[in-house]
Amino acid sequence: MKFLPLVAGLCCSVALAAPNVIVVLTDDQGYGDLSCHGNPHLRTPALDALKQESTSFERFFVSPTCAPTRAALLTGRHEFSVGVSHTITGRSLLRPGVPTVAEVMREAGYDTAIFGKWHLGDAYPCRPEDRGFDEVLVHGSGGIGQAADYWGNAYHNPHLRSRSGWAEKEGYCTDIFFREARQWIRGREGRPFFLWLATNAPHAPFIAPEGSTGRLEAEGLKKPLASFYAMIENIDANVSGLLEELDSLDLAEDTIVVFMTDNGSAMAAWNAGMKGKKGTPHEGGVRVPCFVRWPGRIAAERQVDAPAAHLDLMPTLAGLCGVSLPEGWSGDGVNLSRPLLGDGAFPEERTFFTHVGRWPGDERPERWRTRRFSVRDRRWRLVGLELFDMVADPGQETDVFPSHQEEAGKLLADYGRWWDAVVADVREPVRYVVGDPACPVVRVCSHDWWPSLEAKAGGVYWNHESIRKYLERAAVAKTRNTLPEACGHWKLQVARDGRYRVHMALLPEEASAEERRRIGLLRAGSAHVRVGKREVTMEVVGGASAVALNVDLPEGPANLEAWFGGQLPQERRVGSFYASIERVGDMQEVVPDIRIESEK
Repeated sequence: MKFLPLVAGLCCSVALAAPNVIVVLTDDQGYGDLSCHGNPHLRTPALDALKQESTSFERFFVSPTCAPTRAALLTGRHEFSVGVSHTITGRSLLRPGVPTVAEVMREAGYDTAIFGKWHLGDAYPCRPEDRGFDEVLVHGSGGIGQAADYWGNAYHNPHLRSRSGWAEKEGYCTDIFFREARQWIRGREGRPFFLWLATNAPHAPFIAPEGSTGRLEAEGLKKPLASFYAMIENIDANVSGLLEELDSLDLAEDTIVVFMTDNGSAMAAWNAGMKGKKGTPHEGGVRVPCFVRWPGRIAAERQVDAPAAHLDLMPTLAGLCGVSLPEGWSGDGVNLSRPLLGDGAFPEERTFFTHVGRWPGDERPERWRTRRFSVRDRRWRLVGLELFDMVADPGQETDVFPSHQEEAGKLLADYGRWWDAVVADVREPVRYVVGDPACPVVRVCSHDWWPSLEAKAGGVYWNHESIRKYLERAAVAKTRNTLPEACGHWKLQVARDGRYRVHMALLPEEASAEERRRIGLLRAGSAHVRVGKREVTMEVVGGASAVALNVDLPEGPANLEAWFGGQLPQERRVGSFYASIERVGDMQEVVPDIRIESEK
């Protein structure tokens, strides 16, 4: 990745002149989930005050779900063009080689850190430490308790992953992320820093800090809504502490603070009059709060009605910090730094494209081109074949497609051109890389399973609960006959020809001995690893908790499936929910060509 020379005097010798950047990104909190936006139950005084101290974007659009928004925020490109079209099933991995804002800032001399949620890949080269972050403290997958997370993890006293591995932290998850971030800030010693502080709260399963729901329940709110709101109020208290930390370190005027959320509200109990919630292409699914504070440089108490989007974050932060984007960078976002600093107007005539993605398995995306999409410009929102005048009808109550067919036709044509431009990228899967000396052991799990290439598997096993329930049913003789096959494959890139060891298990190594004994032991049967038309098999002794097979792999793309036989009747397969892959030597036999020429 080649960068242009730094501008605005930003170099190591004058790094003190560079502003710090903090991005606070919450999970599943919508525009209406703030008291300053009229929510009658929430109390968010710190965030309300932050909005008053900021320029706020009142028409700020993101993607309908978690990972897609994060991909666009970090790259300045639409998520479909960088490989992200889902939150699970192998389609939440950020494509290697696409520059991220963290990489740009680090190249410019910034210290970089992420605390909280990443959700763009849990194995090399898609981890946050592979994409520009020096300091890392995160949970796994898209949330605490999802498949790549520490087994049995919880919101209280969770295990979190740093570069050195998993470690238990004391406290409530959101408190921990803010506490560790504040400590990291104190250790910068005058160096400019870029901090990505992304909470998993208030995402489901809606576990609030202990004792925090009393007032809300007294007002008549029931769980899980009371817990959802309590999680947001806890975020608010932590934002207050973070801003106080900046004041105490005399950094407030030298720090750009951005607060925003990743999609529409998961609950949408009070939705500011909008239609839709998380996971929909409507206004309520993609419009979120976005506040930008830089005391003395960016105007306070200013509300921007011009449309803006997650695509703008990377170029705008680079512009505010005087940092050049990579040579030849051509993102989809707009650099809004000049109007933010009072130089000119925000662009009004913009068009944004939303597609929920999330089509099943590895179905061809073309089949979903006309489903669950919307197009938004300054006035109109087209949702499928319904058109809404968002100025006259912000709640999307009246479809005006029949009376405004010319406008609808233009938006449909714009959508068609956009889709044609991104569909090739959507079809091309992102692959974890094995055999690279930079990461000798690559650990994968069922969160990133693409559908099985042969078996008619049922279900998607993306979190601990779904895996545990499946294995509990498999352990009981009378339910084994009714269980569907559970398996899938991983899309890999083999960096070097060689012999690879595939370590296979139903549960990860940190699962307790008791749980492993109860649901993680294998029956006598067989273990299989298949890549292309090549399959390696070995016998499994009953009572084993893991097995390891060696397979020779040539350099190039490979679809690898690992499963166990003999665990269910009628030779049905149970996949290796957890596996690790390591190059252990040179190839020992001639292997037929299994490389994949194209998946388009």
